[in-house]
Amino acid sequence: MNYNLHIISYLIFALCLPAIDATTEDGKKIILHNDGTWKFENPAENAKFNLVEFLGARFESHSKNYARDEIPESHIRAFFQFQNNSDRKIVAIKYKFSLIDPFGEVLYYSIVKDNIIINPDESNRMNTYYYFKDTFNKDDVYDLIIDPVKSNNLNAKIKIMMIVFDNGTKVKYN
Repeated sequence: MNYNLHIISYLIFALCLPAIDATTEDGKKIILHNDGTWKFENPAENAKFNLVEFLGARFESHSKNYARDEIPESHIRAFFQFQNNSDRKIVAIKYKFSLIDPFGEVLYYSIVKDNIIINPDESNRMNTYYYFKDTFNKDDVYDLIIDPVKSNNLNAKIKIMMIVFDNGTKVKYN
């Protein structure tokens, strides 16, 4: 009984704590809320942060098919989707993507400059992809990611580096 009382007291105390001011690794001030959410202290940083977001990735494995010319070699296709939360058309995104296995280890990463058109308040169609072919070299990217792709356990982590709008405005992220 006394144990339950301590837990209830702790929860009530934790919920009553005010928000916590913190600083990110790159020196930006943020406010941490008790419900697990956070926001930048500077409203301009909040607006910048939310201009574009990564919605998700899809991976496809294609085996060589000797009967069909459109699949000449074994390969993996990676599709990435972004949401434009701004009121301007995005015409390019520079980002770093990392392919992560189920254990959280980075199997591959690359920095991409993608000439992509995303209208305001829309997401891009997932009709273009990154192509990783089986080169038959030991430990090529294909070999590193094929098993997580086949088991549907490969994840993508995206870090937006810069976005370019149709009026030429560039927003750079740290």
